[in-house]
Amino acid sequence: MAVLRDFASAYANRDLEKLLAVFLPEPDVVLLGTGQDEKRLGLAGVCEQAERDWQQADTLHFRFGWRSVSCYGDVCWVASDCFALVQAGYRQAEIPLRITAVLVRTVEDSLRIAQLHYSSPVLPDDESDTCLE
Repeated sequence: MAVLRDFASAYANRDLEKLLAVFLPEPDVVLLGTGQDEKRLGLAGVCEQAERDWQQADTLHFRFGWRSVSCYGDVCWVASDCFALVQAGYRQAEIPLRITAVLVRTVEDSLRIAQLHYSSPVLPDDESDTCLE
């Protein structure tokens, strides 16, 4: 979770250098966001998404909740509930998200993000079953 906290801190502080430092410096790094068009590859794609998000919001903070962290060898995977706290002008929102990430241990022995996916869980208006029947 330390890597995701570093990601969140860099995002909140709009620190592109620190943001890129949590990702593998590989052309096949994947970042998937909540928007249909938010499919980014490589560090250039990560930059593009961050700069777009920073243009759309005055402040953007992440707060993590439930989480699961597992590792096998040099690969780790993380799943977490999260809230994105967003302010744009006078409007504020707390957006529930789910985040999954695949991390790889580098030769320098640090974990870096190889794939990051965040999505918005369906929030039913009532207590009805959300499964398709």
